[in-house]
Amino acid sequence: MTSEIDSSFAALNINRHVFDDTDNIRTYEKDFKRNNPSEVQSPRHSPSSSELKNIFAKFDVASKQISPEILEKTRDLCAKYLGGAWTKISSAEFHVKAITGGMSNLLFLVNLPSHVKPIGTEPDSALLRIHGQSDVEQLLSESVIFTMLSERHLGPKLLGVFPGGRFEQFIPSRCLQCEEIAYPTMSSIVGNLLARVHTLDVPITKEPNMIALAESWLSKLRLTESGRREWELKPVKAKVDMEALPATFSCESLAKEMALVKRCLSASGSPIVFCHNDLQEGNVLLYNKFEYTSEGTLRNTVPLGADEEPLVLIDFEYASYNYRGFDLGNHFCEYGIDYDCNEPPCYKIHNERFPSSEERRRFLSAYIDEVYKLRDSDDNPHFPLDLVTGDKEKDLETLVEESLRFMGVSHFFWTIWSLLQAEEGIVEDFDFHSYALDRLSLYFHNKKNLLKYVERD
Repeated sequence: MTSEIDSSFAALNINRHVFDDTDNIRTYEKDFKRNNPSEVQSPRHSPSSSELKNIFAKFDVASKQISPEILEKTRDLCAKYLGGAWTKISSAEFHVKAITGGMSNLLFLVNLPSHVKPIGTEPDSALLRIHGQSDVEQLLSESVIFTMLSERHLGPKLLGVFPGGRFEQFIPSRCLQCEEIAYPTMSSIVGNLLARVHTLDVPITKEPNMIALAESWLSKLRLTESGRREWELKPVKAKVDMEALPATFSCESLAKEMALVKRCLSASGSPIVFCHNDLQEGNVLLYNKFEYTSEGTLRNTVPLGADEEPLVLIDFEYASYNYRGFDLGNHFCEYGIDYDCNEPPCYKIHNERFPSSEERRRFLSAYIDEVYKLRDSDDNPHFPLDLVTGDKEKDLETLVEESLRFMGVSHFFWTIWSLLQAEEGIVEDFDFHSYALDRLSLYFHNKKNLLKYVERD
């Protein structure tokens, strides 16, 4: 899930950045019209962030039309920041695709024509991301995070950065499906990757802001007309113990639950680590170089480089330092929530897919094995010492219990977010209110596990 919506850049779905070079993504393409080739070589000034935002705000999602101004600016950015062959091609040879998806960014796929080859280290394709948000502090943190992940081979490569956006590596791939994240092979690899993320030392604020963020959303919700009344709590898709649910809820009752969640977090002992905060199936890409076999293994279809892996995590846009348990519990919540649905409310909840004890242990065993491997290597001088005790079996049991208890925290967090999006959101084909009812119902259904943190006091 994403945390903010910028009305300047309307999105067409809920946090689905599908970077695919096939018809699996909704794309549309328009060739530049031929201009004077000499214009390609003319000097280009560096646009300001506000200038870019003003230009790309004219992108019309509804009509799917790209203005000549946007096309020309895209060409200029490619020539200026990708260089090489990108400075030589004429407008008629230049191709751009607008990729739908994302709440607060615009994404474009740019390609060199097939008959034009790179003349240096420049790529033959790239993703152009134009930021929609204007929060300078958030954009700075995001840039630092993306750069660091790129250098550590934990995310797409950073190809160029400029005020208001960046160029990223285009990964020929597809995102995982909801049921695939629980497959043993996939689960173990994702567990390894998340361990590498959690052991990073990222130069941003180390204080978790999850509760403060949720409180700010709740404050905004109170100011809306709906936020001043009570809602009836009836799950739409979730199957829960109805006796665990209150008949109604309000902003006041949510504030009381928030205070309880804060108590549980303080008592949890879950270490603060750098977290993805949105590790769902749409944010895990499977390279096209690999295929999942009927035997349950991943097989490469072409020769690979020494360090190439089948999966890569994307969309660290909302990553921050947070409780480790939140990242684990949130990921396990996503086992049972499927957003690949076109019929209202545009999501499905499969209670039977929420991870079993065996599935949690498989994922967490891969996670803890990688953590110990990183601890014992010479490549991680800033390894967080509170992640492990030295007793791997004890650590595994802690993780199993921690991940189960924090599932309720994830459900509560996204409840508040969804209620606010139902009031302020612009994604017309997603029923945020129904989603909020289901996530809140699942919170109360799982609350008994979370309460174990304070009941032991």
